[in-house]
Amino acid sequence: MKSSNILVILTIFSTCCFICLAQNSPQDYLDAHNKARAEVGVPPLCWDDNLAAYAKNFTESKIESCEITNSGGPYGENIADGSDDMTATDAMNIWVDEKKYYDNATNSCVERPCDHYTKVISRDTLRLGCAKADSPDSQNTPHDYLDVHNKAPAEVGVPPLCWDDTLAAYAMNYSESKIESCEMVHSGGPYGENLEEASDPEMTATDAVNFWPDDKKYYNNATNSCVQDECRHYTQVVWHDTLHLGCDKAHCTKGWTFIICSYDPPGNYVGDRP
Repeated sequence: MKSSNILVILTIFSTCCFICLAQNSPQDYLDAHNKARAEVGVPPLCWDDNLAAYAKNFTESKIESCEITNSGGPYGENIADGSDDMTATDAMNIWVDEKKYYDNATNSCVERPCDHYTKVISRDTLRLGCAKADSPDSQNTPHDYLDVHNKAPAEVGVPPLCWDDTLAAYAMNYSESKIESCEMVHSGGPYGENLEEASDPEMTATDAVNFWPDDKKYYNNATNSCVQDECRHYTQVVWHDTLHLGCDKAHCTKGWTFIICSYDPPGNYVGDRP
């Protein structure tokens, strides 16, 4: 098989809400791809956060139309659509099933297209990034995260935040690492950070982020301190030096939802005002 020196990016469109609790983690996408590659003696792929962020950005741009069109970007690309319970394995099975149409002797497709399969097993491809889009009414797009965040800063005269794909990739990587435990522990990374979890698998960006501005009632502006309860979620949301935002949501295996938002530059410096 003639191979091309490209990266592979997998994009999945879901026609319904993303409610699957398993089989959509980076490892699941890798396992499904690398099984097909191993069958023909091709080295395994490695996960790439930048490709995953690119895939997520493109899938979210198609949430309204769910139109199966390629992004036209610099990467190799496979796209599938299906019902709400479509998993990484389901998508891969569709593409790998095209193997029966690939003729190795002539390096060509017979009877039907097989280019999805050949992308999966391309021997020069090294890295993979994938994403699955939420439904139009799920309120989990970058626009949704920004809308809720920027409402609170506007109330106190702070400029709006801008979405940042690097922060979103960082947030996605961390949220995916919490799928098993759903443990509310900060990442310890270089960014400001707000976390939220809930037993409701349908918790949206709007639901989660609305918890944080609600902490405003515990913030005493005169003393620059929290009163009675925690208010640092709120102060990070309205921190005047923070410019960029990236968020992600993971569905934990126990049925809970885990949401993380990352902020750059970070806020909540001791002694400083928001």
